[in-house]
Amino acid sequence: MTKNLSERSIQLQPSAFAKFFAEAVELQRSGEDVIHLHVGEPDAATPKHIVEAAKIAMEEGFTHYTPPGGLFELREAISKKLKNDNDIDNDPSNEICVLSGGYNALYCAFQALIDPGDEVLIPEPCLPQYWGDVTLAGGVVAPVRLMENQQFKPDLNDLKRQVNKKTKMVLLNSPQNPTGSILTKDDMNSIAQIVESNDLFVISDEVYEKFLYGDFTHTSFASIPGMKERTLTINSFSKTYAMTGWRVGYAAGNSELIGKIRALSEHTGWSPNSIAQKAAIAALKGSQKCVREMVEEFRKRRSIITEGLNNIDGFSCTAPKGAFYAFPNTEKINSSSMELAQIILRKAKVAVVPGIAFGPQGEGKIRFSFANSKENIKEALERISQTLKDII
Repeated sequence: MTKNLSERSIQLQPSAFAKFFAEAVELQRSGEDVIHLHVGEPDAATPKHIVEAAKIAMEEGFTHYTPPGGLFELREAISKKLKNDNDIDNDPSNEICVLSGGYNALYCAFQALIDPGDEVLIPEPCLPQYWGDVTLAGGVVAPVRLMENQQFKPDLNDLKRQVNKKTKMVLLNSPQNPTGSILTKDDMNSIAQIVESNDLFVISDEVYEKFLYGDFTHTSFASIPGMKERTLTINSFSKTYAMTGWRVGYAAGNSELIGKIRALSEHTGWSPNSIAQKAAIAALKGSQKCVREMVEEFRKRRSIITEGLNNIDGFSCTAPKGAFYAFPNTEKINSSSMELAQIILRKAKVAVVPGIAFGPQGEGKIRFSFANSKENIKEALERISQTLKDII
């Protein structure tokens, strides 16, 4: 059968995350009480005013194809949001494309930008789907080290060393999955100098932009002087509005690139879900109180999980500045991240993600999502603590 498969599909391997997700679901289906701290989605329900907009759309028969690239009313709302929240000017007519989620936006972006052999600089540990998208486009990933001892900031010297004649672009993700780190404006200015001096392009994945804790603020890379034409901004409604299942995301950038992404979207799904687009319009135009309340709840959970992990022998956890993941160092425990995650799942019945799932730089760490109730987080921490006392 292998002879019928394409080389690019053979190179594409299932992620460790997918394997753990499947095992956790199977354990739960067999009757085990599994606490899920591995899933990267808010546990809150989609806000009522957003759901109501979808109901109205269905009742009014808005259940058919929409134009590729998304409804103009939605693109217009996104344009206003980008101006007000991100200090980016993007024309809704030709500089914004709505797609079926952030993943679809990333896939189409790499297909539009990468030729076989092009190299993409990606800070690691990182979302494994980045590697898959680059591979499917025929590109090569060049990992850039995130420095744990500097709160997972990218090693700019490593970034400079990695640049060569095949380097096409840099991918940035801030706030970052899985580390919870952020890039400050000063960080971005330093990266911008490298980008400009080497004539590189940037994809900026900003889906966690609203999940910030303390006094930290979000800076969009495209807002840095001179970077707008060199940057494609990727965002999604999934995290901010608890809409992961609705599958609406978008890309914003120069008109030539957006035109190609829109053309590619015609061949990967034609258009986003019509009902979900109406819901997304309501999300942007409605009150943002629901977002603020959700982030405040996550801030409380962040404190609980950080303190709890630091109280477990062998764990050392820095409080994340953004997103909703804790990424503790577990190197003092004599197990690989894969072995430790399996112990935690099979013995403590808590689903987590081994750091190796995010690349070699993630080894010796475990990702914990705190997108679960405070009660479940406390119970999970107690289970893990007791399990590790018993067997390690």
